Amino acid sequence: MPNGRCKKMIGEDCTLVDMRDLNMAGLEEFVVEQLGEKKYRAKQIYQWIWRHRATSFDEMSNLSAPLRDRLNEVAKISTLDVATKLESVDGTVKYLWRLADGYTIESVLIPDGERLTLCISSQVGCAMKCSFCLTGDMGLKRHLRTAEIISQPLQVSADLPEGERITNVVMMGMGEPLHNFESVVTALDIMLDDHALNLSHRKVTVSTVGLVPMMAKLSARSPVNLAISVNATSEEQRRQVMPITHKYSLEDLMQAARDFQVGKRKKITIEFVMMGGFNDTLEDAERLYKLLRGVRALVNLIPYNENPGRDIRRPSDESVRAFQHYFLDRGLQCTVRTTRGMDISAACGQLGKAKVEKPVTNTIEEE
Repeated sequence: MPNGRCKKMIGEDCTLVDMRDLNMAGLEEFVVEQLGEKKYRAKQIYQWIWRHRATSFDEMSNLSAPLRDRLNEVAKISTLDVATKLESVDGTVKYLWRLADGYTIESVLIPDGERLTLCISSQVGCAMKCSFCLTGDMGLKRHLRTAEIISQPLQVSADLPEGERITNVVMMGMGEPLHNFESVVTALDIMLDDHALNLSHRKVTVSTVGLVPMMAKLSARSPVNLAISVNATSEEQRRQVMPITHKYSLEDLMQAARDFQVGKRKKITIEFVMMGGFNDTLEDAERLYKLLRGVRALVNLIPYNENPGRDIRRPSDESVRAFQHYFLDRGLQCTVRTTRGMDISAACGQLGKAKVEKPVTNTIEEE
């Protein structure tokens, strides 16, 4: 099977190749080697799937009937089921998707003027266990396939009113994207492809807690933006809230950020969740400023969104403004993320609160 492992799950036939798992190169390989067809057929199928949003091969009218029959025998086009769709008073929309094995994931659509940003998930749960994030409480259930990642922007696009389109995609939902590297990179290929979702690489951002070796691999494989979740200003402080620091130190992370190949008009986004009484002082701002020397960075401050069961406080507005102005006064771009979707648990760090049903079986992976 092109592009990776087969995942046997309830409700899925693992003998069928899922067309949404394949970028153009993977589809060309499948069409030529498994179907024995000319390469141009791959482009026809690809455009039907991504441009016309076809969900069955019978819709592909410029393919011969025998070829459509063959595709029905060996392939499929999967879709996500919408379990719940919630709209916030501020216009934010959260989609809860039910997967074929019963697990659920979430995507969040955030309108902001002319910008319409979709935050998507890369895993069911997360293995990183950052103390301020509810998704980490789930642990890692499994990685998402490429089809499950790319179906989020595709199907949300189809749900938009006529004339509206997603302008930005951020991989900041459930999961650590670089922990699911191959599936994520293949999904990025499809997002950026002119014949598929046709998003600009300047409008797509991948966030990481700091999987240092994978950051360099991402730079080599895709031109998208990088965001790094830092959230602390010393080694000891970061270890308290981000266990990944025990494996990759803050010093290692900052060096990887300096080495990351950033385009001429791009900067790395440094995400900094501000927690009251923990990392919200001017001393923290000074230490972070020093850490970022040599990094082409912009700082995005994220005031913590309080959750029941977490003994973490949101910082005061005054401390957030003071922190921001420390950077602005020194010529470093620094923004404050506006909290959106709090009333539907769609804000940063809240994904994973809503669960639909317990999966009936675990995923079994085969080579």
